Amino acid sequence: MDRTYTIDELWAAVRRRWKTVVLVAGAVVVLAALVIARMPNEYRARALVMVEPFTPHPDLVVPVVSTLDLEQKVKSVREGVYARSLMATALEELKLYPKEREKSIDEAVSALRADTEVHAEGDNAFSITVRSRDAQQAARTANRLAELYIEGNLQVRSGQVTRTRDIIGQKLAEMRGELTRAEGKVNAYKQAHADTLPELTEARYHQRDEISKQIDLESTFIQEAQRRIDLLGTQPFGKETEVGRLEELYDGMRARLAAAQATLTPDHPDVESIKRETEATYGRLQNARSRAAANDLELRRMNEAIKRGRTRIAELQKSQAEIDKLIAAAPMTAAGLTEMLRDVDMLKTKVGQLLSKKAEAEITADLEAKSGPSEFRVLESAQPAYAPASPNRSQALLLALIGALVLGIAVAMGQELSDRSLRSESEVGGALALPVLACVPQLGGVGAVALLPMHEPSEA
Repeated sequence: MDRTYTIDELWAAVRRRWKTVVLVAGAVVVLAALVIARMPNEYRARALVMVEPFTPHPDLVVPVVSTLDLEQKVKSVREGVYARSLMATALEELKLYPKEREKSIDEAVSALRADTEVHAEGDNAFSITVRSRDAQQAARTANRLAELYIEGNLQVRSGQVTRTRDIIGQKLAEMRGELTRAEGKVNAYKQAHADTLPELTEARYHQRDEISKQIDLESTFIQEAQRRIDLLGTQPFGKETEVGRLEELYDGMRARLAAAQATLTPDHPDVESIKRETEATYGRLQNARSRAAANDLELRRMNEAIKRGRTRIAELQKSQAEIDKLIAAAPMTAAGLTEMLRDVDMLKTKVGQLLSKKAEAEITADLEAKSGPSEFRVLESAQPAYAPASPNRSQALLLALIGALVLGIAVAMGQELSDRSLRSESEVGGALALPVLACVPQLGGVGAVALLPMHEPSEA
């Protein structure tokens, strides 16, 4: 059966098995003490080096070799100190790590690298710390590594400014080629987008305004012609016009006159009256026909004017739409041109900077040749340590004691978990799957016996 324990039950188990805890912890502490006592002493020696790089006066020339930040400077120094050639030289001169050198020089170099540390000390200094079981050997190794690094750095520095000048000249030629190609791209881009160049946008807007004015003028002409057509009061194909109405009226009058003449005498007053009305209607019809003819001519002229105006408006709107397309494309052309011009300006700036740096590099190279390489100064030579840096035996013994106690408690917990004794009514019922008939409680004193009533077994 899997048991679950509370904190109180676990603590009670530890108190029951305190002898096991003490025995295991004591054995571990004794063994750890023997191991710590036999650990070899390790000494450390530290050499501090000041770097005073050659820098011309800022009023004379700006240095062409940029000063590295602290992290890069330490990384550069560390790589120089850890260089295989430098480490191998120190190993051969000081006869270090004889066992490793017998196997291979690479193994000895790896061992020396593992025992060497390089750290930044301020902005212009670094320290070389060497660990060894011999205090004298640690000091000699740290000092020799510092000397070897200084010697190697002096050789490297002698040609640094000259190489920088050559690199600047090569980069300047590359930048000039890039500038020429970039300017060629700008010219080709302007030729390909000659209609949408940003400098033409204002002229395009002015042209568009002129077309809008022409469209408004044509629209005004069309409205005036339409108004005149409305004033004529006729439609090209309408049936109820003035001429048609008068013709119908005239035909009706002629029919009445014919009917009157057929039934009445020619000099009858009604015949005379109808005849006068017919003649008057005919006169109005002739006048209406004359006006209709004039109106038809004016109508055709106005319709032609309207047709011409609408055609002109369509042409103007088409031209306006083309101008709108050119105006709409101008921002994209301007964006592309701006980006290309920005690249050209950047290249021109870089070319100017490189020209300035090339001149400064030539001056610096001359000054470097006359003034000598960078100067290194050893601020503190490594001295043999009087006391070992490690191990810290008191701290190690304290950690061993804590670990021993943890191990003892763990062993006691393991014994408790592996113990199958039953200590409660619930454990009996769960482990045996049988009902509990009676329980004998823990006796509080001599002769104190408490009897519990017997429980009836319950049906499964």
